[in-house]
Amino acid sequence: MKLIFPPIGARIIKSSIAVGICMTVYFLRTLLPIENGIPFYGALAALWCMQPYDDTTKNNAVQRSVGTLIGAAYGLVFLLIFRLINISVPMIFYISASAVIIPVIYTTVVFNKRNASFFSCVVFLSIALTHSFDNDPYLFVLNRVIDTFIGIIIGVTVNDFRLPIKHDTDTLYVSGIDDVLVSSGSSSDYSKVELNRLIRRGVKFTISTTHTPAVLMNIMKGVELQLPVIVMDGAALYDTKGKQYLEMIYLPPDVSYEAERIIGECGLHCFVNVMLDTTLLIYYGDFRNQAEKELFESYRHSAYRNYISSLFRRTDSKERVLYITVLADSSSTAMLEKRLREQLGEQIRISISMSEFDGFLYLKVFSPLASKQNMMVKLKEYAKVDEAVTFGSIEGQYDIYINNGGGNGTVKKLKKICRINGRDFKE
Repeated sequence: MKLIFPPIGARIIKSSIAVGICMTVYFLRTLLPIENGIPFYGALAALWCMQPYDDTTKNNAVQRSVGTLIGAAYGLVFLLIFRLINISVPMIFYISASAVIIPVIYTTVVFNKRNASFFSCVVFLSIALTHSFDNDPYLFVLNRVIDTFIGIIIGVTVNDFRLPIKHDTDTLYVSGIDDVLVSSGSSSDYSKVELNRLIRRGVKFTISTTHTPAVLMNIMKGVELQLPVIVMDGAALYDTKGKQYLEMIYLPPDVSYEAERIIGECGLHCFVNVMLDTTLLIYYGDFRNQAEKELFESYRHSAYRNYISSLFRRTDSKERVLYITVLADSSSTAMLEKRLREQLGEQIRISISMSEFDGFLYLKVFSPLASKQNMMVKLKEYAKVDEAVTFGSIEGQYDIYINNGGGNGTVKKLKKICRINGRDFKE
């Protein structure tokens, strides 16, 4: 098994810095003529606040704060009651403390702070079980709260610190997926976090791919795409937020019918992608190979695909066919391509690509107007920009050529290029 070493991100370094500051603050507190806290609790609070995004950082800080206050309050009351009734038997303390967990958790539910339940219990138990028999346990309660809030303040401050870098928010950055943004089937956590940070800072980033929205949404799950994406090799423009198609380029009905006839004459089966209102339907017939069956079984339950038997298809002049897909072995694909080009010529655009099934290729038939270049014009209109920078793995076809398999390296290059005064397309 090959080990993959991801880059050491800024959050890892910031975590170390936050812990170091907590230790420094504790050292300075030891110089004061008062009882000191314990740096352990401050460091834990700081680490809990070190999150990839500002909103999750603040949310965690609130959780920790609320949990600490609720737990400390119950811990203080618990100590006061047992000191008042003068009970010092450890087992009674332990059993009573476990019973108090019920009101501790219930309080977080009442105040709609369920995520703070864990911290409330931790703080309460650290007070009730660890320091119940101290000479002055109340001072520990106070220091426990102070330690936590020191850690929270340090964690949030360090995590929110950003170098004063300005990003280009006037240019559209469009990336491919396979061997460009993704090198192993799905985007890495590093790529997702860094892309989301750029998007949240106003960078206009989106995707152009041969994949359908279903595959795209699976690969890019976790990336907060704000702009429409070019899908199906330029046949459509899809809004990932509204989950709807914005622009489509269809095959003329007579051309689509003729292409299907030729495919049938070659003894092959095809999937016909048809738009009905705003819903994509995929009509299928009798499968001719095992690869087609496996493809169908793999994706038939996808929320973004609607497979329908061709028995229920109503073919007429108003039908809107986006493209036709054939999954066949290489020899059959070559034969079909030749027939289609001979009989339909420039009335169609043919795309051939590798499939996930050994020995099989995808052949797709589009309108000649359905291209990434044409759809890019529409995308720029939606993004309200005049300039676009593209990333791709085919040399000479993109502004930024990615020749190393893509992945995290592409994201790093994007981060560098979209910085103001930092773009260099000749890299």
